[in-house]
Amino acid sequence: MTTREAGYARLGPLVLERDVSSRNALTILFAGFWTIGFVTFLNFMNPYVFALLGIPEEEQGSLAGLLVSLQEITQIAICGLIGAWSDRAGRRPIYVGAMVLLAVGFAAYPLASSEAQLIGLRIVYAIGATACTVMMSTCQGEYITDKCRGRWIGVVAIINALGVVVMIAVFSKLPAFFGQAGLSDVNALRASFWVCSIAALLLGIVLHFGLQAPNRGATGSTPNLFRQTVKGVTLVKREPLLGLSYLTAFASKGDLVIVTTFLSLWVTQAGIAAGMSPAEAVARAGMIFAFVAGCGLFWPVIVGTMLDRVPRLVGIGISFAIASVGYVSVALVDDPLGPMMWAAAFLVGIGQASAIVSAGVLIGQVAPEGNKGTVFGTYGVAGSAGIVTLTFVGGLLFDAYGAGSPFVLMSAVNALVVVAIWLLFRWQRQTA
Repeated sequence: MTTREAGYARLGPLVLERDVSSRNALTILFAGFWTIGFVTFLNFMNPYVFALLGIPEEEQGSLAGLLVSLQEITQIAICGLIGAWSDRAGRRPIYVGAMVLLAVGFAAYPLASSEAQLIGLRIVYAIGATACTVMMSTCQGEYITDKCRGRWIGVVAIINALGVVVMIAVFSKLPAFFGQAGLSDVNALRASFWVCSIAALLLGIVLHFGLQAPNRGATGSTPNLFRQTVKGVTLVKREPLLGLSYLTAFASKGDLVIVTTFLSLWVTQAGIAAGMSPAEAVARAGMIFAFVAGCGLFWPVIVGTMLDRVPRLVGIGISFAIASVGYVSVALVDDPLGPMMWAAAFLVGIGQASAIVSAGVLIGQVAPEGNKGTVFGTYGVAGSAGIVTLTFVGGLLFDAYGAGSPFVLMSAVNALVVVAIWLLFRWQRQTA
């Protein structure tokens, strides 16, 4: 332990940042467990909603992509503002308020009776989801010292993956559970969403008492919220690695949503075609997706340790190369209900984890003090832009060229990050 770290709190071997307590760190880990799970749950349950609304299968891919894209467009519009606002007001009040809004979205979404209502309610939900994810990422990035950042983000990724596993493996079975209890398909779906709504409200209470007080990051002297928002982009001129971090956000955020949206849709459609009920098909998709998330439970620590020990750019390049290979393997699967899907699920699971951990480590390292909320907001905008673009194009490809085509797209995007890192290496050597 260095002299500088002598008065700093620790979480096991990890040294936390100044004025961050172990309670604060444990709270943000717990919040990540549920926040990522909540965001994942809605996309995963869409096929069940589509089936109950009677939407034709040939239109479901495009509608799934449209809903995610509309949510992300909303996020692009407000993500930077939320990050800049948190630099003035603090993280905790925004995170708590966002969780309440998320609960409202969960309560209202299953009441939709048409595509138009789904779209409107998705936008309401998106506002809460945006604030939740920006505050989660910002707190996770600023609660740890840089020497421990790789391992910390590895732990964060494991906790987040556990949240996804629990949310999908357990909560995806709620419609079947309520159906067996005697509820109709529609009421079983509503009850499942309302369970999530109650859980979101309870998490808001935990955040209020567990996160750091609003004085951290709050800079009331910030003259103009919109000018502060734009600063997240202009800072790239001073620090080129910020530009790379935004590109990794574009790719890695798309990774999670592409798997959640199109893998579940593919398996659900195949299950229904094989004679399963919608609830049974969703449960089968839940098993496969839980395996994808489960494969990432051990991998983030390996990636995080690597990123703390090798040059960061080298480690990030390796991570995105693994992700590219993983997505190609899914695209090569012929039968999503067959045994080869499990091997592909393993590869895409560790690839997705590699990309997410690497992106989180990089943005946490390069985000400047005093503008962390602003930069994380811009990072969120880049991630949302990736999700909008990749899910919209992925939905069109899904309907036009088959279920494997969105995964070919993601393989190419992750490979693009590797190329960008190589070009940055060359530029650094030439200017050294």
